[in-house]
Amino acid sequence: MSTVDTVQDDKLKLLGKLSASLVHDLRNPLSVIKLNLDYLKMVENELPSEANESVVVCLDALERIQYLIDDILTFTRKNFNDKKACSINGITKSAYDIMRTNAERKNIKMVLQLDPSDFVGYYDKSKLLQVFINLITNAIESCNTNGEIKIKTYSEGANYLIWEIRDNGIGIREENKGKIFQDFYTNKEKGTGLGLSVCKMLLEESNAVLDFESTYGAGTRFFIKFNLLLEKENAEIQNTNH
Repeated sequence: MSTVDTVQDDKLKLLGKLSASLVHDLRNPLSVIKLNLDYLKMVENELPSEANESVVVCLDALERIQYLIDDILTFTRKNFNDKKACSINGITKSAYDIMRTNAERKNIKMVLQLDPSDFVGYYDKSKLLQVFINLITNAIESCNTNGEIKIKTYSEGANYLIWEIRDNGIGIREENKGKIFQDFYTNKEKGTGLGLSVCKMLLEESNAVLDFESTYGAGTRFFIKFNLLLEKENAEIQNTNH
C-alpha cells in the first residue's frame, strides 16, 4: 500500500470513528423529541387536524432517522462475542411477530413455515434478530399491495439449516445483482445502503452464508445457510478459553 493510500485509509478510519460518535450523541436529543411527540399524540383529540397530521409526519420521520442511526451504529460497532445456544425457529417467530403489523398495513400476506425440528445454534440472538428483521423489511418494501412473503426453515443434511424468505415483489435488476452487498449501495430513496452489507457481515461472524436469487418483475429469494455443528464447536472452544 502506498503512502497516499495509507493516509487515505487512516482518514476513513478516523471519519468512521467521528461519525459513530456523532450518531451516538444524536440519540439523546432525538429521544426528547420523540417523548414530546408521543405526548402530543396522546392528546390528539385536543389538537386541530392539521397539527395531528404534522405530529404523525414528524413521528414517521423520527422513526426513519432512528432506523438510519441503528444501521450506522451496527456497521461501526466492535465485534463483541455474545454467542449462546438459541432457537433459530424461535428468533424467526419473534421477527415475524414484530414485522407482521407492517405487512398487514400494505395488505401483504406473510406465511411462516418452520421446520418441526427445534434447530439450536450458538449465535448472538440480537444480531440474528436484526438480520431477520432487515430481510423481512426488504421483502415488505419490495412487494406491492396484496403481495405475499414466505418465510421458512428447513434442514440440509445433518448439520446445516437453511433460513429462507421469498417474496413476489419487484425483484432485482440483473445489472444490480453484483452490487447489493456492497457498502453504501442502495436503490432506495432514503436508504443508507448498509442493510444487506451489515447482514452479510453479521452472518459471516457466525460462519453463516447469505445469498439470493431474483428475477426482475417476479420476486426475490434470500437464504441463509447455517453450519450448526461448526458454530457449536467454536462456542465450546471460546468457552474453554474463557
